[in-house]
Amino acid sequence: MRLFPIPRCLPPCLLLVLGLAGPAQAAEGDVRLKEEVARCVPLVYDAPRDALALADRLLALPALPLAMKIDAVSCRTSALHQLGRNDESRQAISQLQALLRTPGLALGEYDQVQRRVAFLLLRDGRIDEGLRILEALQERSIATGNIGGQILALGHIALVHAEQLDDPEGALHYQQQALTLSGHLPRPPRPQDVTLNYNHGCTLLQLKRYEEAGRAFDRAEHIARRLSMQEALLHSIRSDRAEILRARGHRRIARSELLAVLHWQERNNPLSRVTTLQYLARIALDEGVPEQARELAEQAATVAEAGRFPGHRERLELLAEISIAQGDAAKAHGYLRRARQSDRPGMSEESLARLARMQARAAQALEPARVNALQEANRDRLLRDIALAITALLLVGVAGLYLRTRRQQKSLRGLLASARPLLRHRDG
Repeated sequence: MRLFPIPRCLPPCLLLVLGLAGPAQAAEGDVRLKEEVARCVPLVYDAPRDALALADRLLALPALPLAMKIDAVSCRTSALHQLGRNDESRQAISQLQALLRTPGLALGEYDQVQRRVAFLLLRDGRIDEGLRILEALQERSIATGNIGGQILALGHIALVHAEQLDDPEGALHYQQQALTLSGHLPRPPRPQDVTLNYNHGCTLLQLKRYEEAGRAFDRAEHIARRLSMQEALLHSIRSDRAEILRARGHRRIARSELLAVLHWQERNNPLSRVTTLQYLARIALDEGVPEQARELAEQAATVAEAGRFPGHRERLELLAEISIAQGDAAKAHGYLRRARQSDRPGMSEESLARLARMQARAAQALEPARVNALQEANRDRLLRDIALAITALLLVGVAGLYLRTRRQQKSLRGLLASARPLLRHRDG
């Protein structure tokens, strides 16, 4: 057993790309409604109460189109989870799953919603159900040559290693593969790139590889600042960087940073406080104030329980370390016993077999020849799109030139026609 590990970061919700989850086609008169639906999910992490209020308002509307209803329920589900309202979140998950079973629904257009459902199922301990969804998504992404979907599948595998198997080294392996594959995509940065780099940094931080973790957080922040609606993640990065400062002996600066982050988190996303509170508890412990450390660690444990966050063993071990500092060996032993019990595998044989299949598919999909072929296909697709765009511009230019020439010819004919009587008059 590692005594005592760094509190793990809280990974953003399932490497999710923010925005509309489904097609949400709307008539021209519904443009404003469509914009409201699109605004909901990005609010979940920066302002979950506002996201919930918006989702409830949308769902109260009569005859809301199915695509918009799915997005609104999806947003509501994530907001309830962020607010720690577990029973309501479970009910919303069931409602969302029922909507996704609507006959005739093009399920392939709702991959983001399914990933969100899978993440929440995993967090709720329903691992078999969550992995079943993730495996189906991976199969579809490989069958269609969707590299973005395959990158997310690698992220899913890493998430399971980190949260369900408590295997940061295994998680790191799949995160590095996802980042390598992501680097092959000729496209602008996306929110999933922020999350990939952030989760990579969190794993490195957990392994105490501080220099590498700092670089990963730098990459995540650089991309996040080029996008919108990333405040929650930017504050998490600031909190994690403060932990690196603490580990390097800069406790005063680290505490100042953590308190500033905590102030924002308390106002905007209370459940995101877990790691920040644990970092503050460790500073108090380092400074020989175990009473304050215990208060902060217990507060973090309470918040984490409400959000069904991973890292239960680390929280117990931190409390055990604080108990040792207070000279309470019996309480420390109790925490360590509970920590050992939480080490027991939480995955069934079926889930482990499913995870093994996902890993095998990922390995096959990452064979150099296949990656090169996918790179070539994406390059060809990009060149084709550029060529089509240039052709369209040329056609527009040619059409414009043709119309201008026609107008000039018409004007010239008019001038010539009006000039002929005058010329005949002069000739006469």
